Amino acid sequence: MVRLTVLTLSSLLALSALPVHAQTTGDVLQGIGRAMNGEPNRPPDWRERERAYWHEQRRLDAEQRDLDARRRALGDQRRYEEGNGYYGNGFYGPSR
Repeated sequence: MVRLTVLTLSSLLALSALPVHAQTTGDVLQGIGRAMNGEPNRPPDWRERERAYWHEQRRLDAEQRDLDARRRALGDQRRYEEGNGYYGNGFYGPSR
């Protein structure tokens, strides 16, 4: 009984010493591949590049929302004008 208690306590102590945020297998293999190629595991400014990436992504998303809103407004205007009998005053306008 004493052995079981000592074994349990020592295993709990060993498990508590492990890092909480362990790397996944893919991260480990990627790090090994980089080390074999002589590259650093992670560039020192990766946070800056990641921040720039997300900033650019948000800007592109906002630009896409603006384009979608403009396209929607043009479609609404076209449907309104077609519904009221206005088809434009170009070459192929309504005949008199």
